[in-house]
Amino acid sequence: MCKKFTHQEIFQKFRRGFRNGNWRKLNRLEKALYRASMWYARAQGEIVNDLVVNKLSVLMDRLVETVGTRIFRHGLKRAEKMSDICEKNRVFEWAPSLRAWLKDPDYIFYLGRSE
Repeated sequence: MCKKFTHQEIFQKFRRGFRNGNWRKLNRLEKALYRASMWYARAQGEIVNDLVVNKLSVLMDRLVETVGTRIFRHGLKRAEKMSDICEKNRVFEWAPSLRAWLKDPDYIFYLGRSE
C-alpha cells in the first residue's frame, strides 16, 4: 500500500519543525518543496506521488528530529565503526563483552555525546 500525506500531517510537522528550530536548517530548495507540498495538499486533499512522498518523509523526519535522536544517530555510526575495527583486529576474542556494549542503547548514546 502506498503512503499518502494529508495537509494536516504536513502542517503539523512543519509547525513542530518551525518551533524547534529545524526549519531553518533546511536549504531553500527543501523549504520550497515543503511549502509547495503543503499548498498542493491543502488544495487537492492529499499527496500520493511516491517520489514526492519519499522526499517529504525525509524532510519530515529532519523537521521533527530532536537533539537526542541526533546524538543517538551519531553514536550509532561510531559504534558501527568501532565494531568493524574490533572485528578486523580480533578484539572481540579477548574482550567479548565489548560486543554487548556496542549494542547497548545507553552506551551508544554515550558514544554520541563523547568526542
